[in-house]
Amino acid sequence: MSPIWLISMVAIISMLAPFTIDTYLPSFPAIEADLGVSRAWLTQSLSIYLGFFAFATLFWGPLSDRFGRRKVVLLSLSGYLLASLLCALAQDYHWLLIGRALQGVMAAGSVVASRAMIRDYFRGHEAQKAISLVMMLFTLAPAIAPIIGGWLEVHLGWRAVFYFLAIYALLVWGLFGWKVTETLAPEAVQSIHPRSLLTAYWQSLAHPVFLPLVLLQGLLIGGFFVYVAASASVIFDHLQLQEQDFWVLFLPMVSGILLGSWLSHRVAHRFTAAKLIQFALFASFLAVISNVTLQAWHWQQPFWVIAPLLLYAFGFALANPGLSILGLDCLPTRRGMAASLQSLVQMGMAGLVAAMLVPLVQDSLFLMASAQALMLFSAVILWLFVITRKQFKRLQEDAA
Repeated sequence: MSPIWLISMVAIISMLAPFTIDTYLPSFPAIEADLGVSRAWLTQSLSIYLGFFAFATLFWGPLSDRFGRRKVVLLSLSGYLLASLLCALAQDYHWLLIGRALQGVMAAGSVVASRAMIRDYFRGHEAQKAISLVMMLFTLAPAIAPIIGGWLEVHLGWRAVFYFLAIYALLVWGLFGWKVTETLAPEAVQSIHPRSLLTAYWQSLAHPVFLPLVLLQGLLIGGFFVYVAASASVIFDHLQLQEQDFWVLFLPMVSGILLGSWLSHRVAHRFTAAKLIQFALFASFLAVISNVTLQAWHWQQPFWVIAPLLLYAFGFALANPGLSILGLDCLPTRRGMAASLQSLVQMGMAGLVAAMLVPLVQDSLFLMASAQALMLFSAVILWLFVITRKQFKRLQEDAA
């Protein structure tokens, strides 16, 4: 198996999450009218997906450590296809919610297992470069997902969005099954006995570095997700744009992710993960300070609303590969479990933001900026006062 094929397939599988999140956002008004549901309730379909995704990682990760990454990816993609068809055929809001929940459960398996494959295959700074390449390719999804969704909504209706997701899963299933081989070494297979799993989860959470790392990742993605989950309100209510205008918000944010991922890939061999994360947090700090200041002055034209989000996305993308690899290296014999806990915290934080925070702040761009700033400040405090250079040095020596 070629490394390029593995990186490409992991990126394509990773695209499943943003496609599932972003493609149906332009259809919110149509779904609300067709199923007779309010904006607030429809937004909960996003948090339902994220919540079930987060908790499903707890069993997909150990399953991939026991039965292999490839089997888990193929099984979860098959289930995702069926869940997408259920959403497309839903005749009321409750069936849509069930379909979204199942999409979350099934998408989690392929994302968690494929992420562990990268660390199985690559070593040292090559793993960070590979993750950066995955993110560079992955950024295509948030850029084009709302554009595809808007086009499908205008020309074919909102149900076509979920048929599109089903077709995507089928194509990925075929490509993955054809080109990707197993990466889990036979000697690395782990037990899934309940006592063994509970012991392993306890050891993971008790690790002095792992939990702070995943919490830091969760806070960064939570700040980013304030604007993803509230994108319908930003586009329709604050910027007064239309279904096919979601690119105005997503394209700049995706450009920031692409730039951050590219820089991480280019300099991974020259700077430690700690140095890159420090710089990334500084860039994100400047972004949230600018955002809060601009919205306090009511500068609510599209450029001033979106420009700080590009810088925040750059910082998030620059930090994420290093945080991911260091987290996986905390648990070298249980990378599937490590990947599952990373996904649990990240998607769980995104789900909490969508379910509990966004309904409180989506009516005000200043409150949205303040919420993002609060999460970033918490991440900076966690970095400065909990995660130490000595711990990072030990991790990087182990990884090398």
